[in-house]
Amino acid sequence: MFGHDDELPGGLQDTDLEMAELQATARRESALKRRGICRHGWRSGPPGPPSKPTTVWTCRECGQVFASEAAMDADRKSNFLTKP
Repeated sequence: MFGHDDELPGGLQDTDLEMAELQATARRESALKRRGICRHGWRSGPPGPPSKPTTVWTCRECGQVFASEAAMDADRKSNFLTKP
């Protein structure tokens, strides 16, 4: 059978392990969101070249606006240091 590995313990398959990892990530993100912490994963910039210093970036999840992509990245990095 395609993709079946008889040697994995307890009848688990690679997809089971991958799904468990995805679910754990979703639980962490949900815990942070309940505390009001956004990791700014869904972002957008304005029309035009993003290299312009007047470019603003918006988090599409929380709506926060940043003066530059670097400012958004700095806030995102500080949020990644926050544990649920």
